[in-house]
Parts: sequence; structure tokens; C-alpha cells
Amino acid sequence: MTEQTEATEAAAPVEMPAEKEIDFQGRKLWVRLPRPEALLVWKRTLAKLQNLDTGDWNGEQVMAALERTRKIIDSLLVHEIDKDWLDDEMLASRLGLIETAQIINLTVEAYQADDNREARRAAKKAPAKKATRKKAAR
Repeated sequence: MTEQTEATEAAAPVEMPAEKEIDFQGRKLWVRLPRPEALLVWKRTLAKLQNLDTGDWNGEQVMAALERTRKIIDSLLVHEIDKDWLDDEMLASRLGLIETAQIINLTVEAYQADDNREARRAAKKAPAKKATRKKAAR
């Protein structure tokens, strides 16, 4: 292998698995990596809900924000049965929006751990550079 080929391989983007399994509330959920746009909308919507001034928002606006957050969570869940389970848990008041936020956090953490592991593997495969000492000029 040439030096250029090795450098190209080391700089190649790490392939992420399409789906990962996380443990949430004692249930195994299969999730997808959230798109950066979804995370941005999630962050903005939660900030609005947390700073909610009830005098400024009507019920329709609150429901729209809650629906948006749930759409983002549903976009991560691979299986429809898990979405139905989440519906049932929310309707039974066993889970609220704050608890469901953990799905996003756990998903991001699962993919970050995988990304870090792949980066470490790539670093190990890269050829080690020999340390050279320069002689001090006299």
C-alpha cells in the first residue's frame, strides 16, 4: 500500500450501522441515527416548551409543539410496535415527554460510542510514525 492510499483510508468516513438497539424503560428498542436537522428542531422545540409562557401560547400551539417532538422520536424508532408501545405508555401516564427525551439521548450515545470505537480501530490500523530526534545545532 502506498502512503497516499493509507492516508485516504484513514481519512475515509466511518460507516455507521443503519440501526442500533438501546434499552429504554426495560424494553429493547431498535433505533436509527437521528438526522442533524431533527436534533436541531428537537432542541429548539424543547427550549420553547421549557420557557413556555402560558399567556402567550394557546392550546393549539402547545399541542403542535408536542406533536413535533413526538414525530422526531417516532422517526428514530424502527418498529411500529415500539411506537404503539410508546403511545400506550404515554396514554397510561407511565411516560411523559421528558422521559421520552431519553430515547433521543440514548440513541445519540449509542451511535457516539460506536463512532469512537471505529475511530480508535482506524487509528490502530494506521501505520505508526517513527519518532525522530533532531540533533541540536552546536
